[in-house]
Amino acid sequence: MLKSITLRFTENEPLEITTAGVTIFVGPNNSGKSLVLKELQTAFSSNTPYTTGKVLQDFEIEWPELTEVQTLIDSLIPLQTNDIQFEHLNLGALSPYHGGSHSVHYPTMLEMVRTRQNKAWWVSQVLRWELIRLDGRTRFDLTNDQTGGDLQSASSNMLTHLFKNDFLRQKVREQIFDAFGLYYVIDPTNLGQLRIKLSQRPPLDDEQSLNVAARAYHGQALHIKEASDGVQAFTGITTAILSAKFHTVLIDEPEAFLHPPLARKLGRNLAKLNSERGGCLMASTHSSDFLMGCLQGAADVSVIRLEYNNGRSRGKMVNADQLREFFRRPLMRSANVISALFHDGVVVCESDNDRAFYSEIYYRLVQQEPDAPSLLFVNAQNKQTIRDIIGPLRQFGVPAVGIADIDLVNDFGKNWTGWMKAAQIPRDQYHSYRTTRLATAKIFEATGRNIKTDGGINLLGGDDFAGAATFFDSLDKYGIFAVRNGEVENWLENLNVPGDKTKWTIAMLNRLGSDPADANYIMPGDNDVWAFMRSIAIWVKDPGRAGTA
Repeated sequence: MLKSITLRFTENEPLEITTAGVTIFVGPNNSGKSLVLKELQTAFSSNTPYTTGKVLQDFEIEWPELTEVQTLIDSLIPLQTNDIQFEHLNLGALSPYHGGSHSVHYPTMLEMVRTRQNKAWWVSQVLRWELIRLDGRTRFDLTNDQTGGDLQSASSNMLTHLFKNDFLRQKVREQIFDAFGLYYVIDPTNLGQLRIKLSQRPPLDDEQSLNVAARAYHGQALHIKEASDGVQAFTGITTAILSAKFHTVLIDEPEAFLHPPLARKLGRNLAKLNSERGGCLMASTHSSDFLMGCLQGAADVSVIRLEYNNGRSRGKMVNADQLREFFRRPLMRSANVISALFHDGVVVCESDNDRAFYSEIYYRLVQQEPDAPSLLFVNAQNKQTIRDIIGPLRQFGVPAVGIADIDLVNDFGKNWTGWMKAAQIPRDQYHSYRTTRLATAKIFEATGRNIKTDGGINLLGGDDFAGAATFFDSLDKYGIFAVRNGEVENWLENLNVPGDKTKWTIAMLNRLGSDPADANYIMPGDNDVWAFMRSIAIWVKDPGRAGTA
């Protein structure tokens, strides 16, 4: 089976991933998640040596022992048909999902295992028959009616195989019943065709009969094509993956058409099944629910976050144990922080009022600048919890921005050290940052004014202003963006919006307007909060940014 894959990137060293168990690829759109799976399938389909793809640099396989190959040969010989020569095997029988036949000279198979030299031949002639790749384009084809064929011969499709295999059919039935409370049955009453149906009643004792009772039973059951998209998608994936003992399952966006609880259930089912088989499951997803299901269903889960911008790419191995711990924290669940894995970046604000304002500002920027990165805006409870959120996310490879009021400079001791750790500022710079923070705080204190409400950095002049600006510039470099004019209520003062906290936020959102065709609708400008948010977007979009591993 597949042993490992190596991915290549422009911004960090190649990443070698052991593929036994579950491997989940996360990241924003167009980051290369689906491409990894496509390139791997292509590599298994060609009998020429693999050349480096756009993301997949190479792969390695686990060669079987000679005894394992001989056992495989012995199991397939009884399934041979008369038109196959004696020293050839029909490996298509390994996977009815793929259909058709594939003749391989088995003395050559044995020789390949002895020498362990020709990886390309082995994967293209043998291993690919136990590899399955499912994507969104073919999702609904998985539940199509299929030809029954000669039940005395090797199965030519997955429904015929499941119809003949009581154990596998029962496995599918258990998962479908658990998901929908309906019984999965294969209806043979349309002679020559097999079709998936869902019944409210358990199957008959003789469920493959064509008698009057069986015809009545199947006639009352729901044809799968009459079910919802979500039911069809879940049933199709389950049917396909259980139709054979695939050693490698590649699945692209398995959550498509599934509501969150069903996506989580599918992730748990697939991960558990993969553990039972001792195989390799690789999936690309945008669903935190599917990801969580996989983490619940298996212990051996690897999570890889990919990103790609302007021809530059990064890859990061996420510590699955840390991710599980992250999921357990109520604050992270309530703020939907884990969804940051699937965006270009996340912006963490001090409060929900701040989040509502900044997300609306950014929404308007994106309308004018569609190439802007995809940002998720979440709220913390205070400045300290901003650190608690961005620190782990950066460890996961997510560009996580913290927006804090200017009184950030008043944090000292452990609080300030926490900021530097979360921002991944190098330890050898800690002393310099501590000294500069203290000097900046004293400059503000000397004004005798409230730096949050009275204008922030604008209270300073000359060298004091330049020194404070340099300090905040250094924080910007590491993705910590202080509101230099004080706090959120000091933005867009030209609009003369009164109030503070929630009252200010509601009044400001109303003042910004909702109809772009209205003359009073506020469009993005070149300065003020618009420039502030653009600088955040630039940091997120830069693969060479400081502060993310």
